[in-house]
Amino acid sequence: MKIYLVAPRNPESFWTFDRILPSLKKDCVFPNLSLPTVAGITPPGHEVVLCDENVEPVNFEVDADIIGLTGYVVHKQRLFELAAEFRRRGKFVVIGGPFASLCPEELHGKVDVVFVDEAEYTWPEFLRDFQTGAWRAEYRQVEKPSMHDSPLPRFDLLKVARYRTMTIQFARGCPFNCEFCDIIVMYGRRPRTKAVAQVMAEIDEIHRLGIRNVFVVDDNFIGNKKDAKQLLRSLAEWQEGHRYPIEMMTEVTLNIAQDDELLQLMRAANFTTIFVGIESPRPASLEETHKTQNLRENILDAVHRIQRAGMEVMAGMIVGFDHDDPSIFEEQFRFIQDARIPVSMTGLLNAMPKTPLYDRLKKAGRLLAESVGDQFVFTNVVPQGMSRRELYAGYKRLLERLYSYRNYRRRAMQLILNKGAQFETRLVAGAQDLRIFSRVLWHCILRTSPRRAWFTRS
Repeated sequence: MKIYLVAPRNPESFWTFDRILPSLKKDCVFPNLSLPTVAGITPPGHEVVLCDENVEPVNFEVDADIIGLTGYVVHKQRLFELAAEFRRRGKFVVIGGPFASLCPEELHGKVDVVFVDEAEYTWPEFLRDFQTGAWRAEYRQVEKPSMHDSPLPRFDLLKVARYRTMTIQFARGCPFNCEFCDIIVMYGRRPRTKAVAQVMAEIDEIHRLGIRNVFVVDDNFIGNKKDAKQLLRSLAEWQEGHRYPIEMMTEVTLNIAQDDELLQLMRAANFTTIFVGIESPRPASLEETHKTQNLRENILDAVHRIQRAGMEVMAGMIVGFDHDDPSIFEEQFRFIQDARIPVSMTGLLNAMPKTPLYDRLKKAGRLLAESVGDQFVFTNVVPQGMSRRELYAGYKRLLERLYSYRNYRRRAMQLILNKGAQFETRLVAGAQDLRIFSRVLWHCILRTSPRRAWFTRS
């Protein structure tokens, strides 16, 4: 059989970095890992073609037996459009991924088959059923699969040259219980990890394909610290033996700051940037959302300790908690400036389907919609500590202040020049580095106004 797997185009948001892509000469920052993963799960004997709409147009006339769609809540509308267009042409359409897992009821009748939760076992089962004509309208994985059964993703089927970064996954699940988080709903609170040999095989394949940047997409890479440390030791040895050809990034919880060995291993493995869900500098708001791991020490001290270990911190921040009042916007601004965090993903609180926050607010009659899909534009939560108008106005002003040229430059320069931030740098830049630098110089310095070029405009 021929299987055509499609990931929809991303609406512009924090994560898409659309404005810098021309300087990088790339079409997309990184691919949806579901595409090569499902291709890897597919048993031999089937032809699989991958299509990421972010780097190429969808072929609605493709000669395929099965059309597979995947996406997040933010892709909801586009997924509906893709499914409708393929079905109009008589194609058999199936869908899986986070949106299908969180909101399967919204998809019944719009596609032929819905996959709920992880697909390592259910996808091969469906393919067998499809060939005998005994397929079901829904496949639901009840027991969490072992990550040891997740095969090597088919990175070779991606148009790798069109991406800035490649994605891999080491672990699923998180031991914490943040009220707003859908990760524990989909993947559970017991972190499951791949074997070190599995991940190293993926690194070898990525290196063979000539990729120099890897984003480990785990929602909490250090959910299982013991396994993470084992992997980091192997990664550090591999990086040293290959002269550090791959720059790494991942997502972790703030408690990494209390583990010096973990910080050293991350840096030795060439992790240069980590994304940390800080959410709020206000303890009452963190307590409210059960983010207790951020209350173990002063957050500012924790961030600076990570930076001193040689890694840049990207922050996830949220406004709109019940304990947030209009003064939270100044508090957030001050914290991000003092923390020397150049890039902060600051969004509005949203209640995702199936999360504890969603259940609590629905019972209280405080949901404006089932979901909005884009926390950078809207919220589906009726705020408690301020009016909706105050929330939107304060949020807009906060973003304007955070990303004014002057304030951004101040954070970035403080991070670079701070004597405690011991960033290691390569003495010799590669040809790719020089090409990127020249394009950034052309787009951001030479072709713009002096005030913007020097980041002096407010």
